[in-house]
Amino acid sequence: MIDKTQLADMWKFPWPVMDVLIGGESSIDLPEMRVQSREEATDFLRCYGYDPEDPADLRTMHAIFVEALAFIEAKLITPREWSRGIRPPPDLLACEDPRDLLLWASGSLPADRLKRAWSCAMLRVMHTIAHIEGVNRYVSVGAARQQIMARFSHFIFRDGSRQLWFGDRESKVRLDRVEWKEQKTRNSIILKLLHKRDNVAETIFDYLGVRIVTTRLCDVMMVVKFLREFHVVSYPNCIPARARNNLIDVARFKQQVETLRDMLTAGSITPEEFESMVARLSAPQVATAARDNLHSAATYHSIQLTGRHLVTVPNDQLSWLDKVKNIDTKTLPADTARALSELGSLVSHWHSVRDNRRISAFFPFEIQIMDYDSFKQASAGAAAHGRYKQSQVRAARKRVLAKVLELSKDLL
Repeated sequence: MIDKTQLADMWKFPWPVMDVLIGGESSIDLPEMRVQSREEATDFLRCYGYDPEDPADLRTMHAIFVEALAFIEAKLITPREWSRGIRPPPDLLACEDPRDLLLWASGSLPADRLKRAWSCAMLRVMHTIAHIEGVNRYVSVGAARQQIMARFSHFIFRDGSRQLWFGDRESKVRLDRVEWKEQKTRNSIILKLLHKRDNVAETIFDYLGVRIVTTRLCDVMMVVKFLREFHVVSYPNCIPARARNNLIDVARFKQQVETLRDMLTAGSITPEEFESMVARLSAPQVATAARDNLHSAATYHSIQLTGRHLVTVPNDQLSWLDKVKNIDTKTLPADTARALSELGSLVSHWHSVRDNRRISAFFPFEIQIMDYDSFKQASAGAAAHGRYKQSQVRAARKRVLAKVLELSKDLL
């Protein structure tokens, strides 16, 4: 017997966050957060890329907090306004744990409106600084792939009958398949840059990617919801300009689902009838969208979003310190052994070393979500990947060799 309340809750969507994930809206434009507990705040920050239980991460976040506060004071508020009291409340100024900011930004009491507004303001600037901080640091694609895949694999599983699911044992959605994009070769990267208008490496967002194919069209939206709900994707780390959707008419879907939920909670329909009606939402609801990628076929329908994961790896430049600590001092003179031990201990406690034992950088990854019928269509005809690549080659060829080909037309 399906529980009515549980089913209604499962199909309740956080619509503002959905707009960030697939609607092109920016997370810094959200008017408030929706973090309800300290545990959820911890999960949110870990998904974002920082562990509030890790002293080094806590110091990093506090440094970002201090810089954000200084920026607001120096650039966004006049000295007169600051002196007149237009400044964050005292407890926010003294904040040492970013989880408090998240909870304050999620407050609902009328008396806390000002603190909520200031907390949101601080988080917007901190989010911006965090990404600037990560732009110029380097981590390997291999390390990024391993860490990003781990976020997905924890919630992708097969049951006893080998059916593929996404979610957990309580809330899950049936999948047809999951496909990981092969790591881009150097030639593939060069080709992509040559046909892109900006022609800069920072504009390649699909070094890593995953395609999730559902059995029903309605479940595509459930996958998007679960990406956020299970902290697989950190919605503030999504890139709004990279959100694409020419598969689902979200406005129509929202209206239909909310109507069915109202009927379910009112007892007008049974949970079994709700499930049946939701399944019938799989009729084509393709939204009209401009083609941002001229090399992608008009028959290719999917929801696409680009996330960023804060990849953290050991700093190879400090590997010598570990080697010093691992030296077998039994074979060395006593004075030498003692000096090495003191050196290792001394250097390990330097802030400049302790806080740089790891390198972190935001790494982009692309997610495509579609139903099985759209997948079949995309796997054949004009939407085939081979045709897509051929279009890229033609564009790059024209861009690079136009004059050569013009001057060599007699030889062609």
